[in-house]
Amino acid sequence: MLKNKNEVIFFVGGLISIIGAISAVFDFKYAPYVFSAGALILVILQFISFFNENDSKDFRQKRLKKIQLFSSLFLVLACYFLFTHSNSWVIAVLLYGLTQLFLSFRIGKS
Repeated sequence: MLKNKNEVIFFVGGLISIIGAISAVFDFKYAPYVFSAGALILVILQFISFFNENDSKDFRQKRLKKIQLFSSLFLVLACYFLFTHSNSWVIAVLLYGLTQLFLSFRIGKS
């Protein structure tokens, strides 16, 4: 199922983000911190993935990786909205999720 340590760390970061998002729905006091910790893990892994794998890809793969890197900024925006107690964090997380879903099919396992 999970083949290397980056996949495990990505899974853990996603799980922490989901726990933080569910906690924010129920107005848990520390929900922004929990969500931000998971989002930070996801953003850092996407930066590492972009810079490590960017040299060996063709133009199409590089473009998709840039879009993926840019979409991780939606998580940063969601963290900001959580700390300001705005409900717009839901839209930012939705945009991140939809973009990542689209890119998961386009980038593939190449």
